[in-house]
Amino acid sequence: MNNMHHTPLGVGVIGLGRSGWHIHVAGLLKMPEHYRVAAVSDPAPESRTEAEQQLDCQVFTDPQQVIGHPDVAIVVVASPSHTHVPLALEALAAGKHVVIEKPMAASVGEIDQLTEAAAVAGRVVTCFHNNRFEASLRTITKLINEGRIGDPLIIRRCVHRYSRRTDWQTLRRFGGGELANQTSHYLDQMLTLVGDQEVTIAAADIRQTVSAGDAEDHVKLSLSVTDGPLIEIETMASVALPQPAWFVTGTAGGIVGSAQELTVRWLDPASLPEITATTGPAPGRRYFSSEVLPWQEEQIRVEPTDRTHVFYQNLYEVITAGAELAITPESVRRQVAILEDARTLSSPSLPIPLSL
Repeated sequence: MNNMHHTPLGVGVIGLGRSGWHIHVAGLLKMPEHYRVAAVSDPAPESRTEAEQQLDCQVFTDPQQVIGHPDVAIVVVASPSHTHVPLALEALAAGKHVVIEKPMAASVGEIDQLTEAAAVAGRVVTCFHNNRFEASLRTITKLINEGRIGDPLIIRRCVHRYSRRTDWQTLRRFGGGELANQTSHYLDQMLTLVGDQEVTIAAADIRQTVSAGDAEDHVKLSLSVTDGPLIEIETMASVALPQPAWFVTGTAGGIVGSAQELTVRWLDPASLPEITATTGPAPGRRYFSSEVLPWQEEQIRVEPTDRTHVFYQNLYEVITAGAELAITPESVRRQVAILEDARTLSSPSLPIPLSL
């Protein structure tokens, strides 16, 4: 993997749905100096026809034809979730590097299988957690690390909408559901933000509410961080009045806003006079302090990042120059373990099956 190879790498994409077509194929076509889409597969005739008309590559029905294609160095598994692990293992056994759409796998046992298979094959296996490169996450991480808001107390990440979904991702037998397909992205963000600190799940509310099918469409997780903030993640399809995507509060300020714009308010605790508790009645029978605090406030416009480009740029450098892999199986294993605990904690008497 350390040999310098500056010709475009051949890519085979399995699955031409929302992610396979609009994200992976579209992103790869923007990087012709690094990648060439050599082969694609999809069971839907209309998707294959579209690919035949718009892509200069071979088009197949069966994913095995992509895996076995001699011009394919990297296989992108963008088919339904329950096929991810079997197809990835086939591709690794065939000597291909593998990109797996999230969810990478349904259990830590499957992650371990993939990790071992990649080691045996001497190939890269990674997961497309492109939200790890989201600009708002990087901005908030920077503000916290600078100490702008003091010690963080609560970090809440919300993805709210009201949407009665009906596609295959509403069905458990296909690996559908909010935990694997939405929550995993934002759990990955939070684990990235807190780094190596130990994270355990404190509470989980997982329900099927307004969507079709039998998979969950409502998730709220509360996570405890050793010597750190409480983390709350909400990904819900039944919210008529969405709350801000980001809510962060600390001992000297806070951050609130969207992926596009953030407001940060802070003060310098060292500039405040010392206070002490008293035993007497509250002055003026007030419930709270009348102290006027020297708040500062800043609006931050977050410049968007082409997350797909960042992901595939890193992958190219890993394969051709031995760079460090950004999304390692070990980092994904950490969040999959928490999601397994969440399912058990939410419904210990009736757990949602993980291996489908």
